[in-house]
Amino acid sequence: MITIYCKCRFKYEFYNMQILRIGKAMWSHDYDLATLGLANEAGALFAFTPPPHHYNGEIILTPKSIVLDGDSYEHIPLDSLEQLYLGFDEFYTRSMVRNAGMFWQPLRLRYKYKDEVKTIYLIIDHGFFGAKNQLWFNVLKQLLAR
Repeated sequence: MITIYCKCRFKYEFYNMQILRIGKAMWSHDYDLATLGLANEAGALFAFTPPPHHYNGEIILTPKSIVLDGDSYEHIPLDSLEQLYLGFDEFYTRSMVRNAGMFWQPLRLRYKYKDEVKTIYLIIDHGFFGAKNQLWFNVLKQLLAR
């Protein structure tokens, strides 16, 4: 058994479950990003300002799910994913990030939750020279291809 404590709020116990990756994440939902104004977009262009996001925390990837724990909690079973996309769109635009997204792009997940489709944008292990979104995209793509 593996026990992981994240942000001292939740205790995850994975019985016979392989943890594939763990990282630091920033995330927003599409409806969160729709509330951002021009001032928020302009603020992201200055040095040492993190990219636009609404929640911070840890991300845990197992063969069957993604868990986000921090300011908010999300559990996304991989079999509920409808779309995996790496890039900018109408909600998370290039103009919102420094260098017009030359060093990283947001990872967008669309998944089914009860009777609705939810969209979440992830920025994983963000640093001065980019993020690890491409790596996570490739790992998720391989898992979903099985």
